[in-house]
Amino acid sequence: MNTKTILSILNVIAWIAFVGLCIETGAFIVGGLWGVFSDFSSEGRLMVMKYDFMDLLIKNRNYFICLWSLIVFLLGYKAYLFFVVINVFKKLDLENPFSKEVSDLILRISYVSFGIWIIWVITDQFIEGLLKKGFDISSVKYNLGSDGGFIFLAGIIYIIAQIFKRGIELQNENDLTI
Repeated sequence: MNTKTILSILNVIAWIAFVGLCIETGAFIVGGLWGVFSDFSSEGRLMVMKYDFMDLLIKNRNYFICLWSLIVFLLGYKAYLFFVVINVFKKLDLENPFSKEVSDLILRISYVSFGIWIIWVITDQFIEGLLKKGFDISSVKYNLGSDGGFIFLAGIIYIIAQIFKRGIELQNENDLTI
């Protein structure tokens, strides 16, 4: 497989991930709003996607809104990450790969990945606090998963962005000497 084919396949995968995360974020928003504005008895269940928020919603609506908002923000930021990746594929020119636009987008991927990690840490700690207070939201903790790897992704992409930046400098020096 040549490079162009591989990049096309990766672009399709990025689009699939982006659309999937947008749908998941939208469904989560609708489900959460339905939970906030509906009147639940202790008999019903509020399942937003794969998360069970019923105990939290019945006992403390404000905690529910806070946790729901954090998860919406986390999902939305992940979708934004893939949006930036798609833009990299749009701007990338294999004949002249070192461009300021691509370098800036790669650096943005690093910052967004770091932001996802920060939001995940805040959300995870908030869930831990709610679990210690006795709320039955273990399914939320389990289904939220571990996004701790985003800190490593951010670091690796940041290094790649710095290499790209240096590549642009070398390319510009080369253009000036010719």
